[in-house]
Amino acid sequence: MSTVDRGTGSRRIAADHQKAHGPEGRIFQPPDWVWAHAGEVGWWVRPDWRSVLLTPEGALRIEEWRADGQVETIKTGPHRIVSRVALPTGPVYVKEFLVPTWREVLRQWFRRGKGRNEAKQARKLAAIGVPTIRPVALGERRIRKFLFENTLISPEIPDAIPLDRFLREALPTMDRRRAVTVRHRLTEALGALTARLHASGMRHDDFHPGNVLLRLDEGDRPWLAMIDLDAMRVGKPLGAKASAANLARLNHASLLLATRTDRQRFLRAYVEGRGAVIGDLGPFTKRVVGLTRRWAERLWRRRARRCVGSNTDFQAVRGRDRWAVASRAIDRETLDRLTGNPDGPFADPDAVLLKHSRTTTVVELTLPVDGVPTRVVYKRFNRKKRLEALLTAVRPSRAWRAWRANHHLRSRGLPTPPDLLVMGRDHQAGQFRVPSGPSETYLMTVKAEPSVTLSDYLIAGLPGRPEGDRIAARRRLAGALGRLLRDLHDRCLSDRDLKASNILIEGDPDAIRPQLSLIDLVGVRLISPLPRNRRVQNLARLLASLAEHPEWTRTDSLRVLRAYLPQHEAAAGRWKGVWRQIDRRIRRKRARNLRRGRPLS
Repeated sequence: MSTVDRGTGSRRIAADHQKAHGPEGRIFQPPDWVWAHAGEVGWWVRPDWRSVLLTPEGALRIEEWRADGQVETIKTGPHRIVSRVALPTGPVYVKEFLVPTWREVLRQWFRRGKGRNEAKQARKLAAIGVPTIRPVALGERRIRKFLFENTLISPEIPDAIPLDRFLREALPTMDRRRAVTVRHRLTEALGALTARLHASGMRHDDFHPGNVLLRLDEGDRPWLAMIDLDAMRVGKPLGAKASAANLARLNHASLLLATRTDRQRFLRAYVEGRGAVIGDLGPFTKRVVGLTRRWAERLWRRRARRCVGSNTDFQAVRGRDRWAVASRAIDRETLDRLTGNPDGPFADPDAVLLKHSRTTTVVELTLPVDGVPTRVVYKRFNRKKRLEALLTAVRPSRAWRAWRANHHLRSRGLPTPPDLLVMGRDHQAGQFRVPSGPSETYLMTVKAEPSVTLSDYLIAGLPGRPEGDRIAARRRLAGALGRLLRDLHDRCLSDRDLKASNILIEGDPDAIRPQLSLIDLVGVRLISPLPRNRRVQNLARLLASLAEHPEWTRTDSLRVLRAYLPQHEAAAGRWKGVWRQIDRRIRRKRARNLRRGRPLS
């Protein structure tokens, strides 16, 4: 192990011939940087940070910091590890770019390492006045000129948090007037910042709120900074088409965090910042919205597909007569026990029987999830027909449909308790087996606590309360139901079995905005675009179910519809046509159930 420090005399570069690549001179070049190496790892480091970050031998002090408890892992994955180190001189972030396969090694042969690239992009951003990270050290491990792992170190930006975390956690805690003011200023500042980037020919291909840091200065003035810059590309100023494509990525990420008004205010500020290059706001907005929808649908489907096999989030198990896909939160011992005896939980003395019918058997019990005892709901889908196993050979089973629907909802940011396990088995005996699907399937879901179904709340929670309280509670629920169904349909999902018993009220039912979530998702389908008749059927099924409760009035159902429809349609009186369509479907549903002798639930 050796160390070499290079001063200004190590390279014959005259100061008057150096190009200024930023406000602080050349990056990774003397005299602004010094060189040190220990073994296969070489370091470019700021002179004033040399003794803070590196040992006298030239190695990073990471093991010392870990031993002192100064290291906090922020993000970990197969391609990078991000840590925060609380140093006496101030916190720093250590971003380690890993090389898990030869694909990454070859990529870095033709392109520079991610750490070096991010540092250079940060200098370019600083040159146009965009706040960003300030690198103080770069470490690169090379073997026979091949670049392997590399590390970038930069000081923490004080009092700044990721924009997505601010929108999700901090903004809802502000009083209404202040929150509105901050939203307005934030969207306008983000629009102006993005316009400056694009006008300078900079395009961030991983553009989302998690890569933007926010600090509220005096008077709630937003201060924004860009991070995670390896995906930054520099070229000519972006035209209208390229700008819309890049904005679609940010707009997609904001679908679940910001309102439509916020997104429109952002686009207005962006168009004002770009001027004649973009053209009129209306056509540009239409283009961005269309691209946003396509980009969002692509990412949502890709995330939802992860639940069908083994990866970092799920594990798949297959045997001769059974199969299972489980979340990694389920430990292997528990998974083996369940796959070995799928009916074991029903014989557990601590299990609580919730339902036992011809179609399903449901119990509630405690199992370890991520090592913590957790209440779960375990459901067995019983065989309804003698030929059901043959039918599931050509179509998905009920448990599999519910499992896929759960992950479609969660990938789209819709509320539903997370599924942990789906499993199937058959009872065929003997050496020769008929090709078929599972005869029995199982599904396990985390129990939402505290929670109550909407049906139980209308039966047991509302009666007996003062009339004024009951009216106010029904109004709040009607608004929440309309918003939930609108979000479901806006994200191309339909639930043909949407009824009061399949909707949970999580937390306090008397909250100003009750938190609703969906359960029993066998009837959920992904249809893009979602046709109008599906929307009407879902509304009719829900309102027919609610109408069976004496506490629910026809006026409450109308409030659900008006909360569901866009504001301009509800205000223009277009709800009347939809209301008549819903009424016809409800009457047909009641007549059909009456002929079959089935109650309407």
